[in-house]
Amino acid sequence: MRSQQRTNQQETLQPGIVVELSRTSGDEQFICSLADWNFIRDLGRTFGWNATGTTYLPQHGERARLNPIKHDYQPGDSQDSKRVEADDGARWAAALHRARRSPFIAGMLRTHVQLQGASGTIAEQSLHAQLQTFSEFARRGAFTIALRDSQ
Repeated sequence: MRSQQRTNQQETLQPGIVVELSRTSGDEQFICSLADWNFIRDLGRTFGWNATGTTYLPQHGERARLNPIKHDYQPGDSQDSKRVEADDGARWAAALHRARRSPFIAGMLRTHVQLQGASGTIAEQSLHAQLQTFSEFARRGAFTIALRDSQ
């Protein structure tokens, strides 16, 4: 299922830089454009998600810090991955659930799709489905975020 889900997401992505979310176990991934990532982040905040911050993953050979410094949700490259903790992801997913039930969500999706140079019901439905997929992913536990080249 992972590979099918990943393939379906990549079919809608333009070549270039994407945001890749993955479990530390490496058994599950979520991929989206940077613009969609920023939209998902901002939508969560709009609907009540109080982000607790990300932490950098220790580099090879480094020990994890006892009290790591919290950072933003802007992804770095694969050598600069950040971790979103399970409870933060669950709260983010809950905020997105509220967003999907909002009477304003259709207009918000339409505006985002149009700002990306797309239009139409299919593009809006695809973004709505992506929100659902991300919510399910975030609800299942901690994950890392990083940029990567989709080519």
